[in-house]
Amino acid sequence: MVTMAKGDHALFGQDGGDAVLARALRAVGRMRALGLHFYGHFIGVTGQLPADGRARLELEGEPGGVGAAVVSPAALATLADLALSATVRSRVAPGARLGTVTLMLQHSPGDVAGPIVADAAVLQVENGFGAAQCTLWSGDVAIGAGQASFALLPAPPGKALRLTPWEQRDPPTVIAPSLDELNEREAAAVAAARAAGQRAAVHGTAVSQEILAFSWRVSPEGRASGMLEIGPELDNRVGHVQGGVLYGAAAATAIQALDAPEAVLADGYYQFLRPADGLILSAEGTVVRRGRGAAFVEARLMVDGTLVGIGLFSSRL
Repeated sequence: MVTMAKGDHALFGQDGGDAVLARALRAVGRMRALGLHFYGHFIGVTGQLPADGRARLELEGEPGGVGAAVVSPAALATLADLALSATVRSRVAPGARLGTVTLMLQHSPGDVAGPIVADAAVLQVENGFGAAQCTLWSGDVAIGAGQASFALLPAPPGKALRLTPWEQRDPPTVIAPSLDELNEREAAAVAAARAAGQRAAVHGTAVSQEILAFSWRVSPEGRASGMLEIGPELDNRVGHVQGGVLYGAAAATAIQALDAPEAVLADGYYQFLRPADGLILSAEGTVVRRGRGAAFVEARLMVDGTLVGIGLFSSRL
């Protein structure tokens, strides 16, 4: 688990806005000390050392005192993606770059708050490809399941990838910086988190979902379209949009297209067609079928006009 400096703990226990700022500054401190990415650290993913094709990671949940405590699909998918890839990486090489090819999640029929644990096990690793499955737990209750496939990829030219935090046997102490100690990209990520906290407070939603701040456009019934400016708060280790965030963006698009407050997300299957690397993430959702008890929505994500992924989501009505 991550060790935090005394100053890191001292940032907590204040009002909601300060809790979001504290979480964001802690995420920057963890990035500096441990690597990984802002979003994973913001939602509080930590883990034990993966071994022999097994991994156990934990999601802290939402910042206290602001918005909803419910864990968002984006946060849940990020936890699952990180845990599933950790099992494959333990069989391939610590710190190896894995590109998610497909991600499937079954969601809880009710709202779930953190902490959530992902217990993951590898299914297969062969010829540069791997697959894994996981169960998601809230206490001793199973609240979901996931499965994913991955492709082993080379590191980007000139970039050395660090070990993930849970692969480090003796992790350094994390020290949360102050606002005036941030560089430009760190400051942008913190500002995005704070803006998400403000939206969550107004809408009563999860901060982790509000970080995906889509601007939705008026669309015909059964359709949705929106745009999101890609910032460092959404990056993975190599600077592309993180896989769990993409799943969460597609799920949000499906929910927007359905436009049914009573709908509950049941499951989703997302295919990563190419890396999401660019300036603008746009989304299009279409209701494929809507029955009395269930609805099915297809969501497509594009970056700068190029298709990067397709998802199919089902919801209970």
